[in-house]
Amino acid sequence: MAKIQKNYPIFSDAEKNNWNSKMGRHYLQAGNLWQLSDKEIRFDLKIGQIGQSRIVEIDVEPCEVFTNPDYINKSNRPGILEELYVSSGSIKVEFSNTSFDLEKGDILIFDDSNPPIKYIVNETAHIINIFMPQVVLKSWMPRTYDKLHHTLLKPNHSSSKLLAEYLEMLAKYTTDQKNRPYAKSVVPLIMANISMLVFALSELEEQKPDSIKEAQLDLAKQYMLVHISNSRVSPTLVANELDISVRYLHWLFKQTNETVIQFLTRKRIELAQLLLVSSSKSTFNVTEIAFMCGFNDSTHFSRRFKQQVGISPSKFRKNNLKI
Repeated sequence: MAKIQKNYPIFSDAEKNNWNSKMGRHYLQAGNLWQLSDKEIRFDLKIGQIGQSRIVEIDVEPCEVFTNPDYINKSNRPGILEELYVSSGSIKVEFSNTSFDLEKGDILIFDDSNPPIKYIVNETAHIINIFMPQVVLKSWMPRTYDKLHHTLLKPNHSSSKLLAEYLEMLAKYTTDQKNRPYAKSVVPLIMANISMLVFALSELEEQKPDSIKEAQLDLAKQYMLVHISNSRVSPTLVANELDISVRYLHWLFKQTNETVIQFLTRKRIELAQLLLVSSSKSTFNVTEIAFMCGFNDSTHFSRRFKQQVGISPSKFRKNNLKI
């Protein structure tokens, strides 16, 4: 006769209600997280919200937490992308077909098509999680979204370090009560930069460069993505930063069937999409977003936006607010 394993909740009733009310019905509910002993798990939990996204900051002592198998086997999960950043300590995240040992500075990106079945906190850890709806992300970055499944970003990558800094800033302005008055002006841009970096890293981590030429192309793309809000970014500036000629830079991009300017413009429009959806009209209007994305002229921005997306920036914002 099989032994029946008893499961115990990790939240008190008050903590469970707090989690469920702040996370909303579309995200993992507190009742789906268990442990195998009745020992109290000591943790400090803060939850912030930006539109449809949730930011969870947690300090937790060593423990093991399981995900309810009914949730794992559920076929109609809402579709959530999660970024898990280990600010300090270490944690092991197990999936049905793989596992990751995360240390300080590591960032793990995954979605709920294959959610974790177990979390093992090996030493007291400070963790920042961002939960974002797939439906919005896929509309932002249709080309690269599928590369994000189980992406592990290590801190030895310069862009990974920058992403970690953005995650720390995001938690600071959304989960800390005393900083919330300032959140309106900074959070949308932080969110956009986080998303841009995530997708940039996913593109570059997917295939390691096989040659110096591929590495130079990757560095050029990284530089433009990190400085995408700077209107002065140009082929000449990028070439100077990489210590190569402008002609050679154009040749590198010719191998991708996209010019330097086409790549930069496409990414600027994708950044604009992020800002339009993650902020309201009262926070940033279309002209302000145009300047944030490196455009000096709002008319030129609107024309380029419509060419790439098919509709105007205002219509795009209106349509996505209904999601």
